[in-house]
Amino acid sequence: MSPAISIEQKSTSHNPRSTVGTITEIHDYLRLLYARVGEPRCPDHDVPLAAQTVSQMVDNVLSQPEGKRLMLLAPIIKERKGEHTKTLENLASQGYIRARIDGEVCDLSDPPKLELQKKHTIEVVIDRFKVRDDLATRLAESFETALELSGGTAVVSDMDDPKAEELLFSANFACPICGYSMRELEPRLFSFNNPAGACPTCDGLGVQQYFDPDRVIQNPELSLAGGAIRGWDKRNFYYFQMLKSLAEHYKFDVEAPWASLSPERAQSDPVRFRQREHRVQVHERSRRYLRASPPVRRGAAQHGAPLQRDRIQRGARGAGEVHQQPLLRHL
Repeated sequence: MSPAISIEQKSTSHNPRSTVGTITEIHDYLRLLYARVGEPRCPDHDVPLAAQTVSQMVDNVLSQPEGKRLMLLAPIIKERKGEHTKTLENLASQGYIRARIDGEVCDLSDPPKLELQKKHTIEVVIDRFKVRDDLATRLAESFETALELSGGTAVVSDMDDPKAEELLFSANFACPICGYSMRELEPRLFSFNNPAGACPTCDGLGVQQYFDPDRVIQNPELSLAGGAIRGWDKRNFYYFQMLKSLAEHYKFDVEAPWASLSPERAQSDPVRFRQREHRVQVHERSRRYLRASPPVRRGAAQHGAPLQRDRIQRGARGAGEVHQQPLLRHL
């Protein structure tokens, strides 16, 4: 039965991260449950992500019907364009005799010529065998060779029925088909209050705040110097000096009315002030300049002083989707 939850209807917290799950502490138990019994799967191929040992791989192969003819392959190239001439030559020089190229087993002494603009898959044939009980040692050595050559993956294919489902193995905690990997499951991966589990776009809040140009530019008939952006005009010496320094550096006119700017100029790419090597001359000294970037907006909205939060949020708007509308742009 579902647990009965009773929460008093009053404003106990203004923290946007508080939910019914966190207040009742059910979320903590769910995180622990998911981390302990959850099975991570590849989002593209829906196969489990699990690291297997060589002994587990050998046991899996030996569990096949006795006498079944199989071959062990080491995937080298997966769906990559090119002729791959050097790769095939290197494999032949290392002593490998055969490879499965685009589904066909070929002799490496006389490989087919591959088309440059087509995608190809190359898998080296490491071993061919019939399943029997005394193969454990040989299979272990073959698997170790395949895993070392391919970087941690191996394929076992039926020699008599090419259409039969292949056995895919991975020594990494990754998808054996595409290589998608993730860290082992732990409770913090399921917490939206932890950087390890929070959405990188909304930081676990579920919504994204962005600057709305119509609210930031309160009077488009004015110039930036005249007060198009409240608090950044000539009356605020400190911020206006920074704005002038940016205008000199990025070649835009602070005296031009905002409404006179073409849409292309008003909506150009954001100024990337977060680049460490990029410096702007301000007040006759060089300093790093930070725009209202997502970390700044997030910090001010959550931890800043009340006046600072109010000033930033007046120009911000909440949304359930991602928007990139910075406060300042190239003009």
